[in-house]
Amino acid sequence: MSNEPTRHPLPTPPDHARRSGPAWSADLIRDLVRHLGRKALELPPGTRALPHSTDARTTILLVVASDLVVEAIIALMLPPAWRPVHLGWVFLATMAAVGFCAMTARAPHLLDGRFLLLRTGPFRELSVPLDVIVSVRAAHDATVGHGLRRHAADEEAVACSVSSATTLILETAESLPVRLRDGGIVPARRIHFTADRPADAARLIREAIGGTTQNR
Repeated sequence: MSNEPTRHPLPTPPDHARRSGPAWSADLIRDLVRHLGRKALELPPGTRALPHSTDARTTILLVVASDLVVEAIIALMLPPAWRPVHLGWVFLATMAAVGFCAMTARAPHLLDGRFLLLRTGPFRELSVPLDVIVSVRAAHDATVGHGLRRHAADEEAVACSVSSATTLILETAESLPVRLRDGGIVPARRIHFTADRPADAARLIREAIGGTTQNR
């Protein structure tokens, strides 16, 4: 009998779990506070983080910054009695946008010796066993929508990303059952996802696949 400790999949919520509005808001506030406080991410032992979606966050923050300028001008044009209400709305909208960015920043992909957990922050996750992955490569693409979804141009593919853009394609030896946001299950052999450094992420995943093969 092997003395090697049993490894379990990286933590991920059940496929059928969908966060309620209050739960989603609580997660947003928690991640926002931790992000603004620069609290370090706590990763499971032996796990590597693969950051993603920096470009999407940058775009969102630029839009927020430009919108604040416009809202400041609008506030000057409003009657004094309406300004507190307007500023309160602007504050809540800004915190929601920054909180969304925090949720994605604090949910990097996770890679350990047996699983790759693809995460999108508020838009579901997908756990892929390393022993079924046959290839991964950097490849820029786009799939309409966000989160975990079908790839419109490929019946055997899904996309898992915060925005429509993806930068990597992962292919598996066999179809994986993937539960989408609408509850439907589709088989997928190709997974499109994104990472801030696609070439480095692909290399790390290949190295992890090689380590899995050697341990069989």
